Amino acid sequence: MNLKEIGLRSNLYGTCGAFICARGPGYVTAQDIISPPSVEIVDNTQHIARLTEPIDLCIGLQIERNRGYRYSIKRPNNFQDGSYPIDAVFMPVRNANHSIHSYGNGNERQEILFLEIWTNGSLTPKEALHEASRNLIDLFIPFLHGEEETLHLEYNRHKGTLPLLLFMIDWLN
Repeated sequence: MNLKEIGLRSNLYGTCGAFICARGPGYVTAQDIISPPSVEIVDNTQHIARLTEPIDLCIGLQIERNRGYRYSIKRPNNFQDGSYPIDAVFMPVRNANHSIHSYGNGNERQEILFLEIWTNGSLTPKEALHEASRNLIDLFIPFLHGEEETLHLEYNRHKGTLPLLLFMIDWLN
């Protein structure tokens, strides 16, 4: 079964259900997934399985929006409830490159940044850049606030304990 590579696009958060129903012999593709209208399958031709016998295949799916990679939780009951968890891949960016180019003449030299972003189709490159930019800003905001607090303490000449974040910033300098 090749379910990890199926790209889905949705603006919903949380978990929703879907299912696959197919009859063999034949190939099972992403086109055989029956999902809610709010979930779009990026590539309907994505191969899932090959059925070599005349059997019915029905699988229930839980679709979730998330980030990164998450290992499946293996339950000790040997899947007696009929479920089989698989590792989840939430990484729509396939590849990214950057280059910096100078342009202009004389004293008027400037630089321009070129970004190349390839995705699996569940996000556009512009959406991926927007989300990555937001994540970077969220990561650096604590450092900005820590620097503001340091300046405030220096101007007011207050004595007191500094937050742990400021110790970390000073240690890095």
